Amino acid sequence: MDRLTNREREVLLLMADGLTNQALASRLGIAQRTVRAHIFGIVRKLELQSRTEAALVGDHHRALLTPDTVLPEAATPEVATP
Repeated sequence: MDRLTNREREVLLLMADGLTNQALASRLGIAQRTVRAHIFGIVRKLELQSRTEAALVGDHHRALLTPDTVLPEAATPEVATP
């Protein structure tokens, strides 16, 4: 998942939600051609075979793709003030 751009992650999450290319384009305010380019990049970078496989992988790894998720290694410790 580290190889994906932020936009590709966003597209992958929406694919996992079942959105069509047309719905993705509308939601993101981009052309369908751009959506197809993002999907192609996702499939290639994750070494998958299809859009459907990408959507399933996106659903399975939703926690890694969600921007609001804070991973334990990314958490910063709280500093006590004297």
